[in-house]
Amino acid sequence: MRHSVSIDEEIGKEVEAVAEEEGISISEFYARAAEQQLKRVRQRRAIEELDRRAGQVEAHGDAD
Repeated sequence: MRHSVSIDEEIGKEVEAVAEEEGISISEFYARAAEQQLKRVRQRRAIEELDRRAGQVEAHGDAD
């Protein structure tokens, strides 16, 4: 799948340099970055869902 994005020139130059140092393509660099961001978003959403569900739980009887 292809996407076009616009980024700050300074960031783009740093990405190019780091990708070259790491021996990966710029596309691979961005793909890895996107994957990591998606993992963070999924984790945050899962935690938010757990928090939401925990708020719906009613306590019954003694907790002791």
